[in-house]
Amino acid sequence: MSDVEISRVFARLRAEIEARPATGDAPAHRSGEPPRLAWRVTAERFASVTGDLPYMHRPGTLGRIRGLLLVPLKFVLRKLMRWYVEPIAVHQREFNASVLHALDELTEWTAEQVARLERSSEQ
Repeated sequence: MSDVEISRVFARLRAEIEARPATGDAPAHRSGEPPRLAWRVTAERFASVTGDLPYMHRPGTLGRIRGLLLVPLKFVLRKLMRWYVEPIAVHQREFNASVLHALDELTEWTAEQVARLERSSEQ
């Protein structure tokens, strides 16, 4: 990788790190709902699965040229395979949503149990 590409990668990483809330910061939430944990925010970001990803290429000039030459072929193949890939992505999104829901319930149950134990230890 060239120095310019490396500096771009570092700049993008810095921007992502600065945009991410600190672990102590509580994102806005509805009244009565516990604040979202850092793992939950990350999980929500990656839970949506799709077959429409950006066209990638290998690093370097040769990789970029090869990637640009293959874009039309990738475009056609993506259209031809959508009927096969999209149902899998739908099932994966449903599974991810179920897992996140289960984790939310488990987190809520754990918080209730901790609160109950704290109340019983105070008495």
